[in-house]
Amino acid sequence: MASSSQSRSDSSLDVNVENIEKAIHQLYYDPHPGVKDTAQRWLLVAQRSQHAWQFSWTLLSPDKATEVQYFGASALHTKISRYWAEMHPEQYDILRTQLFRQIFTFGTGARIVLTRLCVALSSFALNTMPEVWPDAVKGIIDTFQQTDIPQLDATHRCTALLELLTVLPEEFHTAPLPQSRRGTVRHELENGLQHVLPLIKTLLGQQDSPDAVRLQALKCFSSWVQLNVPLPDIEPITEMLFQLLLNHDLFDLCIDSLISVVCQPVAYKYPTSIRKVIKQVLQLQDHLASAVRDKDMDVVQGICRLAVSLGENNSKILLESEGEDRQHAVEFTNLIIGFTALPGHYPVDETISNIPFGFWYILQDDIVSSDQEEFREYVRVFAPVYMHLVEVMLTKVQYPPDEEYSTWNAEEKEHFRCYRQDIGDTLMYCYTLLREPLLNHLYAILSRIQEQQLPWQQVEACLFAFRSIAEGGDYGDDQCVSDLLQLLAQVNMSHTTLASTALYMLGAYSEWLADAPEALRSVIPVLLTGLNDPELAAPATMSLKDICCECRKEIKPYAETILNASQEVLRRNTIKARESVRLMSIVGLVLSTLSLQEILSYLQLILTPQLQILESAINEQPTPVTKSTILLKINMLSNLCSTLDLKRPDRPEEEQEGAESMTVKRAAPAQDEPQPVLLILQQTLPILQNLLSVWISDVGVVEAVCELLRRASRTLLDDMQPMIPQLAELVATIYNALPQSAVLDLAKQIIILFGDNEEVCSAVGAMFVQLCSKTVSLFPAQAQDQTDVVETFMAVCAILLKKQSSVFVREGCNPAAIFQCGLMAVTLPENPTIRSSCNFFMSFISQSENLPVLSEALAQHGRSLLELVLKAIGGAAPRTVIESLADVLFTLNKHCFSQLSGWLPELMLSPDLSLPRVTKDQREQFAKTVLRNRAQKRQLRDLVKEFSLMCRGLHGTEYAEY
Repeated sequence: MASSSQSRSDSSLDVNVENIEKAIHQLYYDPHPGVKDTAQRWLLVAQRSQHAWQFSWTLLSPDKATEVQYFGASALHTKISRYWAEMHPEQYDILRTQLFRQIFTFGTGARIVLTRLCVALSSFALNTMPEVWPDAVKGIIDTFQQTDIPQLDATHRCTALLELLTVLPEEFHTAPLPQSRRGTVRHELENGLQHVLPLIKTLLGQQDSPDAVRLQALKCFSSWVQLNVPLPDIEPITEMLFQLLLNHDLFDLCIDSLISVVCQPVAYKYPTSIRKVIKQVLQLQDHLASAVRDKDMDVVQGICRLAVSLGENNSKILLESEGEDRQHAVEFTNLIIGFTALPGHYPVDETISNIPFGFWYILQDDIVSSDQEEFREYVRVFAPVYMHLVEVMLTKVQYPPDEEYSTWNAEEKEHFRCYRQDIGDTLMYCYTLLREPLLNHLYAILSRIQEQQLPWQQVEACLFAFRSIAEGGDYGDDQCVSDLLQLLAQVNMSHTTLASTALYMLGAYSEWLADAPEALRSVIPVLLTGLNDPELAAPATMSLKDICCECRKEIKPYAETILNASQEVLRRNTIKARESVRLMSIVGLVLSTLSLQEILSYLQLILTPQLQILESAINEQPTPVTKSTILLKINMLSNLCSTLDLKRPDRPEEEQEGAESMTVKRAAPAQDEPQPVLLILQQTLPILQNLLSVWISDVGVVEAVCELLRRASRTLLDDMQPMIPQLAELVATIYNALPQSAVLDLAKQIIILFGDNEEVCSAVGAMFVQLCSKTVSLFPAQAQDQTDVVETFMAVCAILLKKQSSVFVREGCNPAAIFQCGLMAVTLPENPTIRSSCNFFMSFISQSENLPVLSEALAQHGRSLLELVLKAIGGAAPRTVIESLADVLFTLNKHCFSQLSGWLPELMLSPDLSLPRVTKDQREQFAKTVLRNRAQKRQLRDLVKEFSLMCRGLHGTEYAEY
């Protein structure tokens, strides 16, 4: 059976009931995953085979196991829904009769089998209505009501009918119906509503209806509502659902049904009906209060889900209400606030208060997007609601007492963190409506808490709110923020969580501080105090970095304080690695405000000890600990080099010169004042060379070194020229020892910057030649194991062909060999590698008109490229890369038409190009159409996709759509 599963041919499947039952048993009960997988694949093929029309009925025999019966029913559904064309019209009536008979048989049998049979009959109905089976919905109901079914009692007959009616609309939404039929079928189903809704209403309204029938009726109603039923037509049922909510056994399904009603996309067309539902929800408040008292959280959550769904999907109706309806709208929003205000801490004591977050965003978004006059009116009406919401969230965002919080597990703490973030977002939405009154209100609350020395959690909640509002980028009244920062100095920061929030809050006001630099006088000491506490180092460094970025000019008076504190922290080595790395970014930003002489003095104090630690680690025996130390120091150095820049445009002396002169000055190397990063690099390069002599085979270390050099070169740009010969040699050495993508990325940056610089172009060219030589040597033996390197190499070559094509004509460079590498890369299994190679070929072909050496290589190997592309299109490559292959074909057509017009017809008729599923005429037609299309890339892509599907035998199939 395992070997049979590899073939889709019906004749080779050996499909019989015995084999199917054996495979099903393996799928469900064999302990070996490989056997299960083989059995599953074989069954999928068998299910699609022509035999399925016959064996399905046998598998449904009453003496078969449930899983066997289920497979039979599933096979029937698969054949009817996806292979309907195989069924002869004369057999339609027989098939329908058989399906009904089986549904009647399983009406008291296994539920999962009954459901699959109902899905199969639903698919049959969708394929035959209305041409073959007019009034199919009425026909289904009549068949159940009029047929004598002795094996089914009234309850089972009713639940089986409702199951069939439930899955019918669901199958419509998922069935692979042709687009041309979907409208017709939908219309038939909508006509069927006149028969379904009265049935549901009757079954729900009968006092003696068993709960099983009512439950299924509710599911059926939810399913049909998805067809966008006019709300006035179902108002009687909707009212009935609110009455049935008091039945605990029906509660969940009633809620789901009501949610289906209010979430209809067309519900907005019936504002009167929606407002009736709002009133009915408000009438549930006594029931809700009782559930809260009894801690029946299932009921509370259900009503919450209903109210929030109603509000989210009909927020504009809430806003546009007038008179009594407006009062109901405000009362309704206050009802939703009640869910946010549920007592206890999320997610330990309750898990409901997070549900309304989306509603508050949607409502404020509709308010903000309204016109000016409406906006003022909506804010007048709903501002008290949002202010109340803020007060509630200031309570819900608070941490529990430490002794309680310490008992929470990691998952609960993470959920609470995300919950607080959602509250932060909601506070930001509130601010868009309430503006300065909210800030003043928050400040008043914070002042009162501070005066009364209330628990730290309340202080932290206020600071969290200020931080959340500031992260929205709009700070409001300057005086309020200024007062806040002054008050912050009086807050007792003894609790770590409170101090952390305060530090994060300061970072959120970094842009505001740039406009009010006098506030830095009180802010910087607070941040530096946090820097000295290992538990606060993360928020302190993050906020200090944000402030240094935004306040680059204003930070200079505090440079000495910041640098001395940073030096001391690094000396003590009390903070974590990522904070140390971030601290070096801060050092670089602050140093950039000083003179070169001051910078060098501080570098001697701050950087030298770090380099000494690095050298010591290099000289030690390689271990995971020494590697960790090496990576930390390199990353610290890397961040320093990325932020320390004397020629940064925001430096005060450059601002006065204007953008144009700044650009010129930025590009020109300084004669009398070298860039500090250049001096750092000159000092560090021997250390890096020593490091690589030991760790050159370690991928992580090499990547870190390359990232350091890339960041340094981005900072220095042309000023890096004195280092280029040494760097070029180092890059070549690393790559020859261990080819890596990071090395190629660094080399690309060097070549783009200095490839045409007369003073260093020879060193850069020699480096490129060595990189190419090493990469070529990887083919064919090692290329498949290093596809990431091949992918990056192809991408680098593609970019260099566009930006620095001169390196390809350097002595020793062999474009033809690189082209051949690309040919082999196209055959590698990874899609990104194929795409990267295609991009390379497009650049190569485009530049061949300008560079004879490329034109020569293309003339020599272009036919091989075309042959590979055609084979890949024909099935040798995944369909996901077809567009890239088509683009290569388009580029050949555009730039090498004379050669392509000879190669393409010849190859399409060549026996070497095995395309068994397309005829000779189809090949010739494809070649002609390609050659005619030299201007429209999209058209050529579509043509190639269609031809590829034909070659793969997928043209016109459902699978072709994926």
